[in-house]
Amino acid sequence: MTGIWQDTPEGLVPLPTQPFLREENLHDSIEQAPAMLPLRGQPRLVMLGREVPLGNGYADLVAVDADTGQPVVIEVKLAANADRRTVFTQVLGYASHLFRLSPEAFEELIRPHLTKRGASSIAEAVGAEIADGSVDLDVFRGRMTTALEEGRIRCVVVLDAASPDLIDLAGYLQAVTNERLDIDLVTVSAYEVQGTQVLVPQLIEPERSPLPPPVRPPSPSREARPVAGSALFTASIDSADPAHREQLRLLSAWAHELESEGLATLYTTVGKGRWVLSPRLPGQTRSMIIIWNARGAYVSPQRTVIEAEAPKALARLDERFPNEIRQNNSLTNPVDQEILSLLRDAYVEAAQRRPHAAE
Repeated sequence: MTGIWQDTPEGLVPLPTQPFLREENLHDSIEQAPAMLPLRGQPRLVMLGREVPLGNGYADLVAVDADTGQPVVIEVKLAANADRRTVFTQVLGYASHLFRLSPEAFEELIRPHLTKRGASSIAEAVGAEIADGSVDLDVFRGRMTTALEEGRIRCVVVLDAASPDLIDLAGYLQAVTNERLDIDLVTVSAYEVQGTQVLVPQLIEPERSPLPPPVRPPSPSREARPVAGSALFTASIDSADPAHREQLRLLSAWAHELESEGLATLYTTVGKGRWVLSPRLPGQTRSMIIIWNARGAYVSPQRTVIEAEAPKALARLDERFPNEIRQNNSLTNPVDQEILSLLRDAYVEAAQRRPHAAE
């Protein structure tokens, strides 16, 4: 049984779960950090839209798997919701509607939601979310087209608690559906720890389900897979052009300081002749900037992420460096302590906003 246990003078005692006041609170958390969902195959989900019209209803959240191109429908229901038993009917209806859509129709359906996120296409949204060089967008477009044509849809049902009958139903659906339809059941429990809400997600795998983990197609390049940590990036500096080593060491030290303060988690992607360091927001796959060692030292801001997570810091950056903070461009101004300090402020602002978003 998943839970949080507290050490007290009387011994270890389980903390009681806290109810979600509204389904929207859980929607917010998943939308902000879809990586929190412990799904089979560990897909890298990119959120596309919320309350997306699909057939006769509105899907709570629609995402896409950045590696397989598979559309993902996420439906959230709380125990207090009287129609919770119909949640599987809902997600299957949404999946059938997506199956009938052409890639162009899917893009058009999602476009108003993409516009709110500052993207003009699904591929652009994927490129902005996972900007570490590990996704070939042309390959992604082809895989998404194939997934839609073949009806390869993933349905994720998220509950605050799963009753035995719902678990049995999930197991039955997993057993009778083919490899084109993935169905996942996830529970998310909320706890209060020292005045802060802590969420504990758990993948529910019914005993009846004989499905093996899905076979995922290989990435465009086996090298282009993010690896936790910065050791590979740091080691690459000594092999860089001597003219750029000092700048790379400055950027590496800045990123390490972010991580030491709990403001970011570092990931490195290695490609042909390039090393990419991504200071991701904690618990997310998104970074506010990307640092490149690619025949030089480069910094690429991710404007859509900064705009969503740290609007005040973005305003200061735009005032000090007009037209410099764009989407995945390379900074043209000298990357010195001044601009690094302002970018650090963005990570600080995001950290300060995060607890409020979870409440």
